[in-house]
Amino acid sequence: MRLETSTYASPVGPLSLIECPDGPLVVEYPGRRSQLRWAIRARGSAPAVEVVEGDCAVATAWLDGYFNGARHTFPFPRYLTRWLELSAAQIAVFRALRRIPFGETRSYDDLARQTKLHPRVVGQLVGSNHLAILIPCHRVVGKDGALVGYGGGIPRKRWLLSHEMRHTGIRLR
Repeated sequence: MRLETSTYASPVGPLSLIECPDGPLVVEYPGRRSQLRWAIRARGSAPAVEVVEGDCAVATAWLDGYFNGARHTFPFPRYLTRWLELSAAQIAVFRALRRIPFGETRSYDDLARQTKLHPRVVGQLVGSNHLAILIPCHRVVGKDGALVGYGGGIPRKRWLLSHEMRHTGIRLR
């Protein structure tokens, strides 16, 4: 089994990438404490996992498109459960995040109603997302619309939302 790692030079700073043959496993800001819970069955069933510097072609192509203004929704990566220990609640929240349209936001309360989870639980699960930008946790705001809680920091969240609004034609006054 082979994993590729790379660093992507984005307009919001470098992003650390890890990709398996099926697609991206990690898109993270450097310095963010990342504790991935690798699935025991993946570690046990894989005789050896080779980690090499590589292209991380799927993540790189998707990020290139995103930063060029493409509004493609990243498909839910079902392969994640082969590599990472994800709870049913995490999967529900990640799927809800993917349904937030490019250039729009939803509150933690909105996601809580959608997933039938407590808003604080939703907040914790949004924070457990290791596929920044691809699973758009930056689109989640406080119930009053305030920019709150983002692993990459509020300035990056503001930049990403502004970028999306520019490409949808929305102008803030």
